[in-house]
Amino acid sequence: MVRFMILMALFFSAFSYSETSVNQQLLDRIAKSKQQLMAIEKQVNQQSLSYQKRINQALNDVKDLRDKASAIQRVADEQILSVEQLSERVEKWRAQDNYQKLLLQSYFEQNGTPLGQFTNANGEVVISESVFNTLQSQLVDALVPRWQPSKVVDENGEIEHFNVLQMGPIALAYNQERASGGLIEKHVNQAIPSLVKGVYSEGEVAQLAQLNSTGLGTVMFDPTLGNAAKLQNKQQGILEHIKKGGVWALPILFFGALSLVVALIKAVLLLKLPSVKADLTARLSSAKDLRGAELTLVEIAKNYPVSSQRDDQLVAFLMKYRYQVENYLGVVATSAAIAPLLGLLGTVSGMINTFMMMNTFGTGDAATVSGGISEALVTTELGLIVAIPSLILSALLSRKAKSHNAKLEANAIQLSKYEF
Repeated sequence: MVRFMILMALFFSAFSYSETSVNQQLLDRIAKSKQQLMAIEKQVNQQSLSYQKRINQALNDVKDLRDKASAIQRVADEQILSVEQLSERVEKWRAQDNYQKLLLQSYFEQNGTPLGQFTNANGEVVISESVFNTLQSQLVDALVPRWQPSKVVDENGEIEHFNVLQMGPIALAYNQERASGGLIEKHVNQAIPSLVKGVYSEGEVAQLAQLNSTGLGTVMFDPTLGNAAKLQNKQQGILEHIKKGGVWALPILFFGALSLVVALIKAVLLLKLPSVKADLTARLSSAKDLRGAELTLVEIAKNYPVSSQRDDQLVAFLMKYRYQVENYLGVVATSAAIAPLLGLLGTVSGMINTFMMMNTFGTGDAATVSGGISEALVTTELGLIVAIPSLILSALLSRKAKSHNAKLEANAIQLSKYEF
């Protein structure tokens, strides 16, 4: 048995050793195969690049041969053209030549250039080297900005002669006699441009004068191409803003002023009222603490015994006193309710006028339409400005008055059953 076990151990050890050697051989073969595969791939890539270069060269040769063939075919076609085809081609060239001459003539006429030096004896424009030289010089002059005399509406609304420098969409003007100048703008329906007000200071005008005299100077311009000037012109004060609301702004302002005055008066009156404390019956021993309505309630209770008559007198006084305290508070609440309705009425009226203008003049000018709508909404804005503070004041004053009256009623209930 021991011999058998020894033989089995030797067998398994030999088997494991042979398996390890086989695995090692397989790994060596795989590594060698990878190296051979990489060498083959490298060789294939080199051959592919060589073939690609040959193909590109062949394609370029084919392209050159096609161009040469096209030129040869064109020459051959020209040789076999018929008289009619040649005549048609000549007519097209003549029409193109006439069109170019008309363009040149129109261009020279618009620029005020005399045509005598560019025409022949028959008065036809001759396209020559001098024409192109003249066009080149005029193009250079157009690219280089130059001062040109022109009429401009100054800041006082008067038409004066200014030197105008046009630089693309931006134009500057300067008048040496009046020492004034600045940016100029031209509206759609305006024939003569006008100076932009409130932009150039004295120092900037001096720099503009230096630019006009020497050609060197630092000038300020509007990089927004007129939008900044429009925003500056749109800036307005409170009165100008209210005026845009039209006639409906007047009643809104009236109710706003009325609400403010009444609220201030009632606030002063409510603050001056003597404070009302609880447990009036406990404080009857010290009559010095009793003032105002509390003192009147105590006097009524003393003058009448405990009965329904005392209750009626106390209730009558409380009702009268409540009316005095809460009097005119409804004016503030009513103003808060009426103001937004008047604003809405003004907006509707303004929108009607805007749509009537649109019906008459169309919707081509978006600025006019949007301007009318913005002016119509001013009344709604004013109505809300009046209504919101009025509601707040009405709520605060009403709460103060109700709290004061509620404390008096509680004290009056205590006095109705109190025995003196």
